[in-house]
Amino acid sequence: MASTAAAAGWGLGAVDGVLPPELLLDVLLRLPAGPICRLRAVCRSWLAFTTDPHFVAAHAARHPAPLLAVGVQGFPRLCVDLVDLSGNLVKQILRVGKGRVVSGSSADRVLVAGEDHSVRVLNPTTGSISILPSHRCGGADPSTIAAWFAFGQTASTGECKLVRILLNIDNSRHLSEVITIGDTDGEWRETANPPGYLGWNCTNGVVFKGAAYFILDYCFSDPSFLERGCMPSFDFATEKWSVALQGPLNRILEESNGTLSYHDLANQLMLSGLKGTLCTSHWNDQFYTVDLWFLTDSEKGTWSKDHRINVDAVFHGIGDYLKVQPLLVTDEGKIVLSMQMGSKGVVQIYDPVTDTSSDIIQISIYTGASWQGIVRGATTKLGT
Repeated sequence: MASTAAAAGWGLGAVDGVLPPELLLDVLLRLPAGPICRLRAVCRSWLAFTTDPHFVAAHAARHPAPLLAVGVQGFPRLCVDLVDLSGNLVKQILRVGKGRVVSGSSADRVLVAGEDHSVRVLNPTTGSISILPSHRCGGADPSTIAAWFAFGQTASTGECKLVRILLNIDNSRHLSEVITIGDTDGEWRETANPPGYLGWNCTNGVVFKGAAYFILDYCFSDPSFLERGCMPSFDFATEKWSVALQGPLNRILEESNGTLSYHDLANQLMLSGLKGTLCTSHWNDQFYTVDLWFLTDSEKGTWSKDHRINVDAVFHGIGDYLKVQPLLVTDEGKIVLSMQMGSKGVVQIYDPVTDTSSDIIQISIYTGASWQGIVRGATTKLGT
């Protein structure tokens, strides 16, 4: 056992309790940081054990720290800052190219979209950049095209794929394409279009169990064809669409007792991946709260409202112009939220125990910056 050899090599002495040091090491390395900090109060030997530099390094390697991928627009090119949850700059990657960070949905990749919706894939650990082939816009002005992205892996083979859905605003025509990342001769392949209009407020798909899920624009989707509240998904293995999953929309409307409509929810819902499942956030501009609904049973489409977050008073009075998207739940149970209001944005960390929020970093959206990326990597590996 690796932990047995490590314990012997580190010279760890006896620890109060019934387990020998090598077994205790194996157990503690599996725990997140929060419980480890609390265990240090058990006794002096446990404090010495869990603060040993070798243990700290091994625990950090087992639990890589989450980082925010923040796009910062300089002239003439974009750079990407990797920022920890205290707002400290860990690493800066220069000369990324013109564009903006649009997604950090993969655990170790960041997508950067150009002004013409071209895509570059950034590896934050190495700083390497892969430029994907140009897409077919049909001669349309890129400024008249909306784009949705999703980057994930097939459940069976682990192949990395990127799906991109383009919508020509002038003629309402879709163009959906998929590409396999890593293919030496990779090219965009045209695929079926989504079964309805995707939500404008949520431009990135969220990957769960080998499929990318999106939110529909319920104002424009045909209720005679699509059941209200369904979530379209793109399967990365079959490269086909499905509408089998029901979202929490109907539950939200039931709880509102008639104070909300489908039209109201069009700009109030965002989709994320948290705690190994899907999470829908609902910004209620009547009560200035954000409800987080977690998918608990994908077969039955069962959702549970686990959190209600009271939004800081600074955001009151701006109606549905506020976009709230949860990015991460930390090991301590704190929730990292991105909040965008027009040209301004902020990333906050919310503590459900104290019901308080604090800012991590502020962003000016109009300069081309975006804070929608979360990547995981040990800061020791990401040093400049």
